[in-house]
Amino acid sequence: MKPIASEHLLELAALLKERVGLHVRREGHSALRIAVAARLEGLAAVADSGAYLALLRSGAGDEELRRLLPLVTVGKTSFFRDERQFRALDAILPGLLERARSGGRRVAIWSAGCATGEEPYSIAMAAADAGAGPDDVEILATDVNPEAVAFAARGAYDPRRVREIPAHYLGRHFDRDGDAFHVRSGLRRYLRAIRPHNLVSSAFPRPAEGGWDVVFCRNVIIYFDTPTTQAVLAQFHEALAPGGYLFLGYSESLFRLFDGFELTEVSGAFLYRRPEAPTRAGPSAPLAPPSRPHLVQMPAAPPPVRHLSLVPPPAARPSAPAPDPEPLPLAPQEYLDAAVALFADGRFGAARELLERLLEKGGDDLAARLTLANLYGVLRQPDRARASYQAALALEPLSAEAHLFYGIHLLSGGDAEEAALELARALFLDPDLALGHYYLGRCREAQRDVVRARLAYRNALEAYRRRPDGRAQAFLGYYPDIPEDGSAFARAAEYALAAL
Repeated sequence: MKPIASEHLLELAALLKERVGLHVRREGHSALRIAVAARLEGLAAVADSGAYLALLRSGAGDEELRRLLPLVTVGKTSFFRDERQFRALDAILPGLLERARSGGRRVAIWSAGCATGEEPYSIAMAAADAGAGPDDVEILATDVNPEAVAFAARGAYDPRRVREIPAHYLGRHFDRDGDAFHVRSGLRRYLRAIRPHNLVSSAFPRPAEGGWDVVFCRNVIIYFDTPTTQAVLAQFHEALAPGGYLFLGYSESLFRLFDGFELTEVSGAFLYRRPEAPTRAGPSAPLAPPSRPHLVQMPAAPPPVRHLSLVPPPAARPSAPAPDPEPLPLAPQEYLDAAVALFADGRFGAARELLERLLEKGGDDLAARLTLANLYGVLRQPDRARASYQAALALEPLSAEAHLFYGIHLLSGGDAEEAALELARALFLDPDLALGHYYLGRCREAQRDVVRARLAYRNALEAYRRRPDGRAQAFLGYYPDIPEDGSAFARAAEYALAAL
């Protein structure tokens, strides 16, 4: 392994904070080290971490930083992460086991994006707790990062990383050797394999028989653009067995993106389920043109939600906070749809109250946070808008959309310097945002920097030529004052250039 100096990790963390607003704390440096090691392994001309930092700071550094970013998220994993989703897994496992045994096969579960292994080992512990033996379940764990896969295969964790595991699970499934906790062979037998796999590939792994009963792919697709996300979801749909479940991250939604799954509520968690009967799978059909060009036309009715009344076994993980005993009666997307309909109708106060209620009851949701931030701006509550944008960025620091609209908000408040910083971060994450380049030009004009203003406006025109729709990924939030297509901003950039 090529050498990685600790001081270089500090510099790299500062660079990530400066360039994209991603805050890597000290406890996340081990994951950052794994990510850098994975990138160094594939760069023969880069000798060590010092040379790697030099590469990132060079003219070619943007592309390399984009390759590093998805690997940095390895540090965000933990055992039994998202208690609601594991309660949902507890609830569906007995039925899956019964169906698989009656068919003479095993329950097949894929942890796609397993990082350093906490997720697949948590799944294995849940399966064992449901009464399944290693011959009843096959779990595949994959990740694009070979260093993370090697870490997961070793199955050795320091005390800090196992603190989320209840004591009786830890004693049953782990052996302690000094400061390391090693996964016992009995639990390892539940895992068919731990190996590298890139989700952006033409071939998806399959279980020994049929399709996957459950796929965990949490906090992965947020790093893909829309076409890539849709291609990956189509692959998941094909690979899942009819009736199989797709577990996504809390802030990840398929609304307006892919309609081959049923949104299903189980024990307070929202999962995506491949229907038992054949259905059309693919990107959502294009929406009809809106009656006003700056408004996004909403569906006539919110997407249906299946509510499965499954009783999970008694909670076996008392160390985690108990979830809200009354799950949301509606999915977050339904709340958002209703709020957007009120917003479009000019009922701003009612829309705000609905989104605030959603966030109070259901925790954080990126689309709701961003839409609420825009609402606060419309209602002339700039401090609340700023706080909501900052909460959205804390939830997902790598959201180009969050940086973009926070920058626009800051510019409207007269803070051109901070606005330019946020817009630059948005453009780093999505260089094709024509409206980002345009607003950056307005920032430069406010800063009386005519040369850089002209450059930003020319970049807006070039971005529009590359991508006429104006962005790489569909926006989650709702911004009725701002056209989403790139042509409006290309024209505005042309006018601005002519005036300079």
